[in-house]
Amino acid sequence: MRDGGHASRADLARKLHCSRARVSQVLRLLTLDQEVIDDVLALGDPLPRRSVSEQKLRAMADLPAEEQRRRLDLMLRAAP
Repeated sequence: MRDGGHASRADLARKLHCSRARVSQVLRLLTLDQEVIDDVLALGDPLPRRSVSEQKLRAMADLPAEEQRRRLDLMLRAAP
């Protein structure tokens, strides 16, 4: 996989001791708009707001960048 030394997601999953599906889920986050990724990273770890979740972020991955940014903004505004 792209110069990472692993031939496939299955190979990476074996090395990380997790499922290929889990590797795919995490890699899917890398398809988010870079501005969205930067904004999420700026929130810190652990996330201070429960309204932003990995599941919600993965669901946004296929959306246009502008819609991703809009939805992240809504999630952050909805947080307690």
